[in-house]
Amino acid sequence: MRFAVSVALLALLAGCGKSEEPAPPPATVASPPNAMSADEAERGRKACQAYADQVCDCALKLSDLSKECELARTRPGAFDMNLRAAAAEGNTTLRDRVSIQHNARAIAQACIEDSAAMIKRGCAISESAAPARSAPADSKAGR
Repeated sequence: MRFAVSVALLALLAGCGKSEEPAPPPATVASPPNAMSADEAERGRKACQAYADQVCDCALKLSDLSKECELARTRPGAFDMNLRAAAAEGNTTLRDRVSIQHNARAIAQACIEDSAAMIKRGCAISESAAPARSAPADSKAGR
């Protein structure tokens, strides 16, 4: 009986030895199915920067917004950090990338919604953040 157990144990240990085959290379992580485009990322970046400018410009008039200005200044960096994390190589899974991009989209959405709330409080969008306006089309121009 002892002999049979010893042989079984030796056979088990022999099977646990190192394999001579090299380990397969790590698989590359695919982009999320609804990956953020460069245009969407730029719009999000601009929205967060515009919100920060809007809050801080308004904080010059309304002192109760000074703390909010400090917090608003962190949003563009948080947005960019999420974009960089989503694009990073390493031990990132597809699920991680989807979650990180969701966070970036949530930050951009919060910037847009909070900017609208600031307008309701009487804080206009700052001139530096406002989109460029094109000249009105005048059909009589040139006459």
